[in-house]
Amino acid sequence: MDTLKKKIQNISYKKEKVRFLLFALVLLLVFFFARYLLGLAFARYEIRAQINSNIEKALYIFEDEKLSFNLEPEGIIPSSEPYVYKFSVSNFNETKESDVDISYTLQVRTTTNLPITIKMYRNELHTATGATNIFNGGAQIAQDTDSAWYRVYSSGTAYQMSYQNHTTDIYTMVISFPESYANNPVYANSIESIEVTIDSQQII
Repeated sequence: MDTLKKKIQNISYKKEKVRFLLFALVLLLVFFFARYLLGLAFARYEIRAQINSNIEKALYIFEDEKLSFNLEPEGIIPSSEPYVYKFSVSNFNETKESDVDISYTLQVRTTTNLPITIKMYRNELHTATGATNIFNGGAQIAQDTDSAWYRVYSSGTAYQMSYQNHTTDIYTMVISFPESYANNPVYANSIESIEVTIDSQQII
């Protein structure tokens, strides 16, 4: 700081002093702005890395098709902590990529054996402040042709993937089975089937 004061005092003309001060101010602003951008980029990378971690199922869609997989959480018990399951949906893999624009919808169907609830988060941490549950409308009760009852969760939104970009959407499913059911013998030997369905269409 003393060195800077001496330099300013040694400048004989007022205009040169002003120019020097402006130059120093601009340098400081550039430094702080660069530091801010670096911190922001690192924060985004860190969040993306956390979202990408522990993906348990990867699905690939290339055209008009319907893909599904089942979770049968035999070990699910009432808990104060939710069960978290991650899966991804991509329009490419190591050997193939979609050559058409795709639109897809997501649906989760569960049996009604256990009083569970499901929330789903797309491309964000479920623990983040303001995270959006895409199943914010809750579940609809439906009956199939065999007279079995189901809870059906749907986002009500079609998500798009352009063939020009390699795209991966990461979903975090949060399953809650309240601890208050721990002493209820009705659910002691019950198993809940959870089916996730991706229904894709080509965008014409």
